[in-house]
Amino acid sequence: MPSIYKRTRILMGAPFEIMVEGQERAASEAIEAAFEEAARIEGLFTIYRPKSPLAQFNRASENGVMFFNREISALLSEALAYAKNSGGAFDPSAGPLIDLWGFGPGGTRKSPPTKKEIDRVFQGVGFESLSLNPETGELKSLKPGLRLNLGGIAKGYAIDRAVQVLKDHQINRGLVNCGSTLYGFGDPGWQVTIQHPRSKAGQIAVVMLCNQALGTSGDYERCFLHEGVRYSHLIDPRTGTPVLGMASVSVMASTAMAADALSTAAFVLGAKKGVSFLEKQDGAEGLLVSESPEGVLGFYRTAGWPSLCSKSVLSRRRFLKAASIAGLGLMMPGSLTWPFKSEASSIRFATQEEALKRMMPDAERFDTESVKLSDDQLSAAQTLAGKGFQKKTYDFLIGRKGELVVAYALKLNVIGKKRPITFLIALTPGGEVKGVEVLIYRESKGSEVRYGQFMQQFHQKTTEDPLRLGRDIRPISGATLSSRAAAYAVRKTLAIFEVVYKRKVES
Repeated sequence: MPSIYKRTRILMGAPFEIMVEGQERAASEAIEAAFEEAARIEGLFTIYRPKSPLAQFNRASENGVMFFNREISALLSEALAYAKNSGGAFDPSAGPLIDLWGFGPGGTRKSPPTKKEIDRVFQGVGFESLSLNPETGELKSLKPGLRLNLGGIAKGYAIDRAVQVLKDHQINRGLVNCGSTLYGFGDPGWQVTIQHPRSKAGQIAVVMLCNQALGTSGDYERCFLHEGVRYSHLIDPRTGTPVLGMASVSVMASTAMAADALSTAAFVLGAKKGVSFLEKQDGAEGLLVSESPEGVLGFYRTAGWPSLCSKSVLSRRRFLKAASIAGLGLMMPGSLTWPFKSEASSIRFATQEEALKRMMPDAERFDTESVKLSDDQLSAAQTLAGKGFQKKTYDFLIGRKGELVVAYALKLNVIGKKRPITFLIALTPGGEVKGVEVLIYRESKGSEVRYGQFMQQFHQKTTEDPLRLGRDIRPISGATLSSRAAAYAVRKTLAIFEVVYKRKVES
């Protein structure tokens, strides 16, 4: 039976996450190929590497002309089309304004720039001053000093390319996510929540992506407060200042590139104009959230929201069937949230080999040693762990460099709320915790236990440490049972290691 495999890397300036359904080897090869494609796209469109094509253009734009290859030229053409279509609400030349307001690589700021500073930078912005010949790839800059930044569209393009690579590797169901844009494909689709712009733990909608993308632009992602006003990275290229009066915009579209660009443009246009703009875009639907000066939120949506699946993928009848199987409630007219109950699929966050290499980077090989606890050892280990065991035999993985033992590791399944969580716990030869990782997570929520901030609490712990939840170990909010499962997995590993290896050495 196929499992869910999930990997994350930092690409396009953000965590780039790929989740696919399939067999382990095929899934791993497909994910690796998709990451390589995303990295290639990043190399083409980044402005932060001196030798990248766009960085070279930005340095040479004083000369007014440069030639790009067909792929870069095609994306530039798309960016300029979105700019023209939105009346400049989306503008690939707005990068200097983003930098000025402290949201670029130059550092943050705590107060707005002066009007004089804005006017000076604003002189070098304007997509109308760019002339592109798509056939030859020639790009002319009619305004000296104009600089390109395709970050508002290249991220979506990288997602689309990664999806195509996964499909080329015969992956039939997957989800690719980077920052606030994602694309889901396969039947019956992927359930995705849309965050509430003023509550990190809240949500304003849950949608199902079936060969569709979702892009969200929110003023909560990167911002600073000054004299009670929130200034975000979402700059209006037409005025040179951050957009006020909007909290978030989510757009569903046929491609991640479109969702990326359209959510930015609609946010800049504002709630009412944004809805009107999106209504004119083929295959796009949007949910827009405005905010009054008093902090009151207003919700606006296009007539077709939520456009859950394209007709070519799932008919309404088939979607209703898929939703009922997944345990989804449907969004009712006038409602902004869905009742959401579902049994989680098994999500593999790492293979055993990947986790071992991370926790024991010096190990040249890994040997398996099966140990069977004697009655005395079982009794002693259960006393140390504070709980009875269901079996006596365990397989330790021993990392070695030459004949030197680097560390020991034990894989355990421990019940969280209802279902088992697969942990891998590594110990030093002296019996201290070296690392803890979640390999497979099967609960419907609480997977945050895999994050380093929580797992770091176990490092260097021994059997001398009680590992009491809430006292010695701070649990993850909303994932107490999964946190307790992790603590017990560590206690059990320490206890077995103590009676099998450590006491044998001491005696």
